[in-house]
Amino acid sequence: MVTTMKEINQFFERRQVQLGMNFGLSRMETLLTELGDPHKELKYIHIAGSNGKGSTLQYIKEILLAQGIRVASFTSPYLIRMNEQLKVNEDEISDQEFIDVFRKLWPIIHEMDSKGNGPTQFEILTAMAFSYFSKKEVDLVLMETGLGGRLDTTNVIQPFLSIITSISLEHTNILGNTLGEIAFEKAGIIKSGAPVISGVTAGEPAKVIEEKASAIGVPYYQLGKEFRVSNMKRSERGQSFSFSLADRSIENVEMQMLGRHQMENAALAIAAVTVGMENIDEKSILEGIGAAKWDGRFEKISDEPLVIIDGAHNPAGIDVLKETLKVHYPGYKYRFVFSSFKDKNYSEMLHGLETGAMEIIITEFDHERAADAKTLYEKCSHPNKSINKDWQAAITEGRRKTGDKEILVITGSLHFLSLVREFLIREDA
Repeated sequence: MVTTMKEINQFFERRQVQLGMNFGLSRMETLLTELGDPHKELKYIHIAGSNGKGSTLQYIKEILLAQGIRVASFTSPYLIRMNEQLKVNEDEISDQEFIDVFRKLWPIIHEMDSKGNGPTQFEILTAMAFSYFSKKEVDLVLMETGLGGRLDTTNVIQPFLSIITSISLEHTNILGNTLGEIAFEKAGIIKSGAPVISGVTAGEPAKVIEEKASAIGVPYYQLGKEFRVSNMKRSERGQSFSFSLADRSIENVEMQMLGRHQMENAALAIAAVTVGMENIDEKSILEGIGAAKWDGRFEKISDEPLVIIDGAHNPAGIDVLKETLKVHYPGYKYRFVFSSFKDKNYSEMLHGLETGAMEIIITEFDHERAADAKTLYEKCSHPNKSINKDWQAAITEGRRKTGDKEILVITGSLHFLSLVREFLIREDA
């Protein structure tokens, strides 16, 4: 029996190596049945999408907190430690609570293992979230999918609202090789009685989602149609926009998170609370959007030299990163430090970086899924590329080289950024 967070972390790491990602809902349903179905006691907003899930969730959370609503959230992956994934309001689950909830699941895990249908690491964590939240007397839960939607571990819930933030080519070996196939998987979270808020605007995937909503008979609200973003204004330190949906119009919504995609994510959040909840006032919306921040998403770590970290972990994320740099830092040159998981489309990610980089420094980090630096280096065709297997040394080198009107941008993997962020903050302390 485990008794410390270190032992739980080690257990989860072994579990990830042994079982990996094994999709389907049967194990999750067995696990929850043995726990007494704690997930059935809660109200949910369910959020899926290729990019933008975490930011959209954070905007909604801040709006609800400003309104005085007690809200739980389940997100993935974590940036620094597992506790981040289970929060009530902005308070992470404590180490002792985490251990207590895990110990409650331990005999069920052991029994399922003995029958050859042991739950995966993410299934265990999701079940822990349900068990923990059910005891915390929250008004609602913001639930982010892990991967996909239809067969994702979280898809055992009955939400009162579903959100699909974006669709891009990702995990094609699991979700499908086309945007339409991936949209089908994401649309699997759409349930009877739960309106759908969608940030997907491209023809094929948008059609798939709309058709699923229509087939089930739930209201469907699409960005650019039923609700809109306009009057976008940007500066180096912030941005603002106007929002409209039916008879709700809000002018000059100010925010600190940067990028057009963040304005669209914020609009999804406003649409969600407008459609799905009563009596959310404009003051709470403005206060919530303005307060929201999400570590590791176009986050400025230092000014001299200027260092930004961004959790772009697929080609679409890289494109958004480049656009945000150009809009908010025109006239600057960009030096990238890049590392990635080997199961990501790192070739396309590197190709995207090559078109806007003055230099690309390739590195690697310690993780069973991490791509080795040599492989990444060989896939990179930028004329000014270098390799340093020691990621800390690579970052130190990049900072030393970065001068005026230049930015060091570190990207490629959220797990990589979790290590980087801690290192940089410690170095600058």
